Amino acid sequence: MATEKNMSFKELIIEAQKGNNESITEIIEMYMQVVNKHSYIDGRIDEDLRQEILLKIITNIGKFKV
Repeated sequence: MATEKNMSFKELIIEAQKGNNESITEIIEMYMQVVNKHSYIDGRIDEDLRQEILLKIITNIGKFKV
């Protein structure tokens, strides 16, 4: 299969659902700016909140409909 950088989002999700860690990493990298934006508390990034958001993304990848 093509490298993760050349995959469509749908292909990345399918591979991530199969447990492909490189695809999961690529998805996280795609959304890291949004994750960071929603991780601020009192003007600072809250690492615990950021980890919770990332954990939710990772644990719910299997629920994506493709």
